[in-house]
Amino acid sequence: IEEVKNINNSATPMQITDKFLMKGIVTADDESGNIYKSIYLQDTTAAICLALDQVNLYNTMPRGQEVIVELTGLWVGTYAGYHQLGDSTTHESYGFQMGRWDWNKEYEDQHFFPIGTPDISKLPKPYEIDSENGILNPGHICTLVTLKNVTFPSANGRLTWSKSEQTINIKAQFEDGTYVNVRTSGYSNFYADKVPVEKCDVTGILSYYEFSSDNWQLYIRDREDIKLVE
Repeated sequence: IEEVKNINNSATPMQITDKFLMKGIVTADDESGNIYKSIYLQDTTAAICLALDQVNLYNTMPRGQEVIVELTGLWVGTYAGYHQLGDSTTHESYGFQMGRWDWNKEYEDQHFFPIGTPDISKLPKPYEIDSENGILNPGHICTLVTLKNVTFPSANGRLTWSKSEQTINIKAQFEDGTYVNVRTSGYSNFYADKVPVEKCDVTGILSYYEFSSDNWQLYIRDREDIKLVE
């Protein structure tokens, strides 16, 4: 995956014309609704987002599923600072940029080949993060991580992760006072859960949004990613 990302490190999409195969394991899917039209693949070198114009991708490529990707014809580049595999599109305001791969094309020109059956025991161990300073780096973007010993300063026993049909950031604060935003969609099946007031370990996909001063973001996969620290 790291080799694929190195094909193009710019926000201008590049189509892969050579014949390459890439293999990874699905670390996050769209089953809970907090990840939208995307899944995340990881191997021992890196991780990448597959941007696909399709919902309910977990029926085809669920968490723990090994997948071979036929790269020829796909596009690779960065969107808001993190790598994606998908298609290209031209936006009326933002111009030529990365886009989602139309899943209907899979019936004519297949690119994604699940191998065997899903096995969550094959998931990589999350990289543990205990401070924003010096630990969060571009190599961790799109990978499975755990924020260690964090609290949510805004939690008051009533605060929920999000609101219906909205997407909200909530600060997860490390013991040294630095923080990462936990970003939750109001379409997720856990958005109405209460944000814990206790100290937690929080697992999810580390993301990045270069157009904000709060660049680092974490996407929880489901409510099981929140573990209270005893």
